[in-house]
Amino acid sequence: MQVYNISFQVNESVESAWKAWMKETFIPMIQATACFEEIKWYQLSVNSDQEPTYTMQLFTPEQDQLQAYHELHATAHLKEVQQAWGEKCFYFCTRMQIVN
Repeated sequence: MQVYNISFQVNESVESAWKAWMKETFIPMIQATACFEEIKWYQLSVNSDQEPTYTMQLFTPEQDQLQAYHELHATAHLKEVQQAWGEKCFYFCTRMQIVN
């Protein structure tokens, strides 16, 4: 199983609006690609002096589907995040593979 992980750190002042946008806009945009079988979204436990932090894991059994998403959609999707939230939402992406 291949996993595309997107981690987000969100300014607390926009957290509620950002979460709504993720549910209403960002996640459906990813689902529309049909590249992933499952999407899981988590809130991380962080120290009280840190900004709210979330991670989204996108699961696909095939490396080819992950590559297709990365080549065809990822840049545009992350540009949407940047345009909508600017410096109030920092993100980074990693590719992972489940080994057990």
